[in-house]
Amino acid sequence: MLSPFSSHLATNYSASELEKAQIQQLLKGPIEDNQRIDCEIEELRQQLEALVHKREENDHFIEPHLALLAPIRGLPNEILCAIFSHCLPTPARFLEDPFDSQEYMSAAQAPMLLTFICQRWRQIALDLPELWQRAPITVSRSLHSPTDLDLGVQNASQLTQLWLSRARNRPVAISISWELYPTARTQFDKFLASITRYSSQWEELRINSLLDRGLLDGILSLPSSSVPNLRNLEVPFEALWGSYDKKCLLGGPSIRGFRYKGAIYDHFAKLPLQWSQLTDLHLGSLNTTDTNIRKIFARCPQLERCHISISTVEIFESYPLPRLRLSYLVLLHLRMHPSHSGRTLDPPIGFFASLNLPSLKDLTMNIPNLRDFPPAVVVGKTLATLRRLTVFTDHSSTATDAMLETLALTTRLESLELYYLPELHYLPHLISTVTYSPLSDTTFLAALTPRQEENPSASRNASSGCEPQHARFMERSNYPSYLCPNLQDIKLQIAAHPGIANEVIFDFIKGRRERSTTLRSFSLQYARPVDDGEREMQGVNDLGVNVDIKYQGRGVM
Repeated sequence: MLSPFSSHLATNYSASELEKAQIQQLLKGPIEDNQRIDCEIEELRQQLEALVHKREENDHFIEPHLALLAPIRGLPNEILCAIFSHCLPTPARFLEDPFDSQEYMSAAQAPMLLTFICQRWRQIALDLPELWQRAPITVSRSLHSPTDLDLGVQNASQLTQLWLSRARNRPVAISISWELYPTARTQFDKFLASITRYSSQWEELRINSLLDRGLLDGILSLPSSSVPNLRNLEVPFEALWGSYDKKCLLGGPSIRGFRYKGAIYDHFAKLPLQWSQLTDLHLGSLNTTDTNIRKIFARCPQLERCHISISTVEIFESYPLPRLRLSYLVLLHLRMHPSHSGRTLDPPIGFFASLNLPSLKDLTMNIPNLRDFPPAVVVGKTLATLRRLTVFTDHSSTATDAMLETLALTTRLESLELYYLPELHYLPHLISTVTYSPLSDTTFLAALTPRQEENPSASRNASSGCEPQHARFMERSNYPSYLCPNLQDIKLQIAAHPGIANEVIFDFIKGRRERSTTLRSFSLQYARPVDDGEREMQGVNDLGVNVDIKYQGRGVM
């Protein structure tokens, strides 16, 4: 828009009286035009508001009608029940996992969340006792009144009462975490009453380390007749401080699984458990000798699954025959860790030599100082039944031929996991400086590759430089040409420099797949950062085998 005053605009020019009159006359038209525009804008705004209001009315009308067409409304209650069951958080496994998540009983998680969706879903959830069979109870301070301990106990008691009542007469799994300082008797009596009224339904009871001694006594002093269906029990180390007999909860007639969460062994063997009927035992945090563990085994002839920890080796020589036979033991997890003295432990050769494990299928050994200890020598025919073998050890202490001697007998092995960690594992920044001979890693994997003469179609890859080394190693051994023929999954974790060449890995995969199609996955983890020229892999499919290679400090790429 042109103006005769353009040269004076945006300056300090002071207009004369005549110019002021001219400016007023010049602006009269645009001002009136703006007023008309404002009126039009207001009319349009009113129209827009009316349209928005009309749309909202239509939405309020449309949405509930569309909901009537939602496919999920047509699902029978039986299908919704199945869906609801799959919405639950993954339950903690008694021998493998810590307690269920504290969020399990949160209003933001199923099953409680399902009761807030609609009346139908709420009724279905309330009518499905299977949703309420796990109760990880946490007794903590109230968020609204953190200094009111009574309120914290009251909230936990009310929620527990509501939750377990919805399980009706179904078996329930309860875990208790008490996060309050020692409280008055009247406080924990309320909570104790809220759970013990359902004691006949207890199938699993896990008690965290409790600061409130009175509450622990109140639970463990329950008569064994009040827990007829209790199968799995976990107690903290404070349980050793009390005096209980076989008529108390610890002597429950149906207890088959027992987990002790403590390091103290004193008086542990005196717990009035029905030892002879135990099938599952977790003593992974116990500090004791191999002799004491063997004594415990002798009291548990029905044992099927066991996690143990040994801090002192006392059985150095072959144990007098006969070996202790555990006919039903299928899973054994053994962890060796030194006592407070920090002295390196010898391998548990004598301990294994004293056992007869004819049914063992899953063996995990965490033995830092494995050295040339070959489980094949002491376990003998047991290895022929193994399906899964997991070994954690100090890489520099382990002889490759000793491990191959073991694998030569594991003809049915399906899963192999080897975690070779350096003695400096407590100093992660030094891991990258540790150097090993490639013989232990590269040749070990090459030894698991079918020999060329037994697998003519396999190609020789001279570029890897491993075939001659592999051949020399195998020529002086009596191992079969095809170790672990049923192997499905293999996982290695090492800290070696240099790493295993990709050619060796893919020769291994190709050689095994040409013999059979059992191999499904290969995973290699380096406990060091990635070097120049190396690369990580995730989900690479090679001849039907899923290949993962990753390095410390970086996610899989």
